Amino acid sequence: MTTKATLKTRFEAIDAHCESAARLELDRLFDPAYYDGAKFRAPSPQAAEAIWLKLIARKEHDFTQEIAQVLKTKSAVQSNILNKEIVSTLKAMVDAVFADERYLERMQDFYKEVARKALSQESSFVMDAKRLDLIDDTYRAGVKDALDRARRNIFAEFERDQSNEPKDTSFLSQWRHYSTLSPWQSIGTVVLLSLTSYLIAFIIASDTIQELLERFGWSSGTGL
Repeated sequence: MTTKATLKTRFEAIDAHCESAARLELDRLFDPAYYDGAKFRAPSPQAAEAIWLKLIARKEHDFTQEIAQVLKTKSAVQSNILNKEIVSTLKAMVDAVFADERYLERMQDFYKEVARKALSQESSFVMDAKRLDLIDDTYRAGVKDALDRARRNIFAEFERDQSNEPKDTSFLSQWRHYSTLSPWQSIGTVVLLSLTSYLIAFIIASDTIQELLERFGWSSGTGL
């Protein structure tokens, strides 16, 4: 299986596993829901918010760990295991997993679920609308920050692989570099090298340099 397919499969598995774990935690919030006289006591919205923020953090941690694990398996002779095309595809998947729209409406969904639970127990869920809006606004701001941080940290893990790529400084690599230049760039390079050679030859041939060479017992015929 290719690196791209491996990471894609692992990302999907992590996403599904984390969502399932969060759903179980959320369901447990409703276990202690009870009647207080004739009034239904709803789970805490702040507790639900904590579950979703922890969900994002858990996904971020597992994604970065998975990337690091794949990079550890890179052999010394391999390079560019995560090339630009692969990274672009995987980043698109990260964007999808950590997309704002997957999380921003969860508090509203939580309110709806609380209302359904209350109705099923022949009770009602009454909460001040302004307070609900405030909680929802606070939740949205916190989730957006968490998602931005998660995407940024995961992308940094990809970039770390790119920045650690070994630089090939061999003569063959340099020749390939110059061979891919445009004709005018190639001509310019040759002209510059020629002018530099002529300048060095002129300096060596000058009387002052000749006197210095002779003073140290060298001559222009030594190859200098």
